[in-house]
Amino acid sequence: MFSIPDIILIVFKQASPWTRLTLCLLSKSCSEIVQPLIWKTVLCNTISTFKKIKPHIGQRVHYIEALNIDLLPAPFVSSLLQEISPFQVLPNLISLSIRDTGISFDQLSELLEKAPQLKDIALERCGLTKNPLEVLSQCKNIESMAFGYGNVLLPGGFDLNTAFSPWTRLRRLSILWPASGTAATNRQFDEVFNRSQLDLESLEWNVPCWQIDIIAGIIARSPNLKRLALNNCDLSESKWVQVLPSLTNLQSITFHNALGGIQPFFNRYRVFQACPLIQHVDLKGFNILHQHFKVLAKTATALTSLTLGECQFPPDGLRHILDQCDGLERLQVHKLTGAGSLRKLFEKGPWACIKLQELEFHNIVWTTNHGEATTKEYLDTMWKSLSKLSRLRVLKLKHVHRSDSLGLGIHWFGAPSSLENLHLAGHGSWMEEDLEWIAEHLPRLEKLVVVHKEMDTVLQSWLYMNRPGIRLFEEV
Repeated sequence: MFSIPDIILIVFKQASPWTRLTLCLLSKSCSEIVQPLIWKTVLCNTISTFKKIKPHIGQRVHYIEALNIDLLPAPFVSSLLQEISPFQVLPNLISLSIRDTGISFDQLSELLEKAPQLKDIALERCGLTKNPLEVLSQCKNIESMAFGYGNVLLPGGFDLNTAFSPWTRLRRLSILWPASGTAATNRQFDEVFNRSQLDLESLEWNVPCWQIDIIAGIIARSPNLKRLALNNCDLSESKWVQVLPSLTNLQSITFHNALGGIQPFFNRYRVFQACPLIQHVDLKGFNILHQHFKVLAKTATALTSLTLGECQFPPDGLRHILDQCDGLERLQVHKLTGAGSLRKLFEKGPWACIKLQELEFHNIVWTTNHGEATTKEYLDTMWKSLSKLSRLRVLKLKHVHRSDSLGLGIHWFGAPSSLENLHLAGHGSWMEEDLEWIAEHLPRLEKLVVVHKEMDTVLQSWLYMNRPGIRLFEEV
């Protein structure tokens, strides 16, 4: 037998995020149970959400476990903090994100004093007048830290050997090199990291032109490293050889816009062979050859997520991943160009990765020289292959550039009935038949994104009346 609170919790978990607020209106009991769950995570990074949250946040600060005020302009940050300031403590606040805000040093210090349980903080690009390591030294329980150091030096007499000693639990570190960084701050942080005894599970390094010895040293001292993200770093240096023994537990690897290209890590250093547990690979700005895909498919047998951003690669190389990595659950490709490139991914029949849940293609150039009839055959092949993916929840075909007038053909060819999020750009003019098909055959769909002006207001009204549970967004 379920009690009333149990039933309310079950309903809350099954409800869509945007409908959970209505549960508070059912009864006082519902409100008492649901309110703490809703206020666990507060996302307030736009002026509109600020205006909605401000009148209520003061009464509910004791519920908040995660507070995100990224991008909120300085006056609104001040106003929000004024609502919180009368309270002596934020007893449950564990995670705080204040990226790109105008928060002052005094405001941040006051906020940190109220959060004795804080474990996760991100404060890149805040323009603080004191160094982040000095600011955060009062937070002894920090486990995850993300900051940019700007041009603020650590004070004279600060012991660089013990810069990270206040945080014995620190396991996740993200460093952003800002445009305001100076040669002096670079040298100082060189010393800090060179002398540190960090033992990390996650390292994200967005710092160009740093000495490879520094990064390699941190990795070598972190045998339990599970996530490595390097942006704008030099991958061609031979110093990487010495860190291979420290990568055996690595599960996620991200390389963005690296100097020297990705070839050394595939060919010379055989990094992916050294990472038998790798599950997530994110590459951006590289020229990836067919042979590299073969190496990745052969060595990354536990691969569940692959992201390719602004990479040049042969479609048949990617097809090799889709045929070999049967555990793949998420594929995101941010540039898919070349005549018939999308067609080449589907023309050999269904993929082996039937567990795929999220599929996203950006900047698709879809052109053929054989007329619309042939294009319709390619579309038919694509949708038939996608229909085999019975677990697919998210499908995004974004920024599609077409030379024909067929559109993407939802009501002609169909789509997986498991879809919850559908984003179609380049569909052409939406017709009532498309929406009727969606309303009847996609029972789980919660979000539909279309290109601005591709769907007129009459059809939008039809969708709202017949499937009010679908949120409709327009991509401008």
